[in-house]
Amino acid sequence: MSFALNLDKDLCIGCGICSESCAFGAITMSDFPEINEDSCRLCGSCVQACAAGALKINKEQPKDSAADNSKGIWVWAEVENGQLAPVSIELLGKAVELSENLAQPVEAVLIGNGVSGLADDLIAYGADCVHVVDSPLMADFIDENYTKVFERLIRQNRPAILLMGATLLGRGLSARLASVLHTGLTADCTELEIDKETKLLRQIRPAFGGNLMATIINPAHRPQMASVRPGIMRPAVKDDSRRGRIVRYDCDESMNDARVRLIETLSSEVKHSSLSNSKIIVAIGRGVKTRKCADEISAWAKSIGASVAGSRAAVEMGLVDASVQVGQTGHTVAPDLYVAIGISGQIQHTAGIVGAKKIMAINTDRQAPIFSVADYGWNISAEEALARLVDITSVKA
Repeated sequence: MSFALNLDKDLCIGCGICSESCAFGAITMSDFPEINEDSCRLCGSCVQACAAGALKINKEQPKDSAADNSKGIWVWAEVENGQLAPVSIELLGKAVELSENLAQPVEAVLIGNGVSGLADDLIAYGADCVHVVDSPLMADFIDENYTKVFERLIRQNRPAILLMGATLLGRGLSARLASVLHTGLTADCTELEIDKETKLLRQIRPAFGGNLMATIINPAHRPQMASVRPGIMRPAVKDDSRRGRIVRYDCDESMNDARVRLIETLSSEVKHSSLSNSKIIVAIGRGVKTRKCADEISAWAKSIGASVAGSRAAVEMGLVDASVQVGQTGHTVAPDLYVAIGISGQIQHTAGIVGAKKIMAINTDRQAPIFSVADYGWNISAEEALARLVDITSVKA
């Protein structure tokens, strides 16, 4: 198989300008330029610098390329406090759905220390195969070390697709992997699907501040990588009768980056309930004018077993804590019912509630964008709505 960057030795004059122009050190000189395929990023700087026209990038994908040899839909099984992160179960559900259209196996990658017992759970949630690296060397999550292990597994097994959660850990790890593997990454996808004709992964996400939806494909490089925020996808249904394959890998000191070590982990208690697991969320917006009204809404929400959230404007006004902000720069949620009180519904906010099953909007502005995405609308002030809602729920109680 020929590499995409090709050298015509009949034209090459051995001047070395290509080597000098390469920012990644992928070209060294002997009698002719020698190209390191692992380092080359196909940026084209050497092609532009070559006055003799000896270097060219082949834009056509070879038939025996990585794209044709890759197989499998992989999901990173992120672990939180010894348990599978909810987003991993959500991604397994989506991977199973994609596999039905692609006819490829669903596989999970499980890395950590003392995590082997979770492999059976991953199979029950839909994985056909689980790749396990269980070692004390992986006890602490360090981006550099996890990247080395993940890269080795990918180069050995050549998956077609890799899905990861856009979590605090997943964002950094996915970006590093995409860089070392020389492939693309679409972050914060809201939908994933398989193109019926090309069988490529269609990665769909908001773009330009949420003003349009972009569909991104990666036809030439593998794996096709996408990250998804927690709460977007429907979680897989556990089936303990499923059977699958577990492949275990050794881990040695070469997987540890000696330059990096974890000194201390600091954690703070979050007094708010987890928005990602909430069935009902009551969200406060700019239309709630006072802190007193916001506190009364929070008390009512608590009385019905709902979680409290807020828009960015509400956070800036001090009505709710920043830890429960919903939207493009906050949480993405998927409750059974989302009650938006005094929220205008700009795209930056609604991007965070696309997974909500039902949306109820309460706003005094009849033209507020929130009404265009809501299932139920109530053109009324926050104070009056709260009084009526308290009466209704107290009667039902």
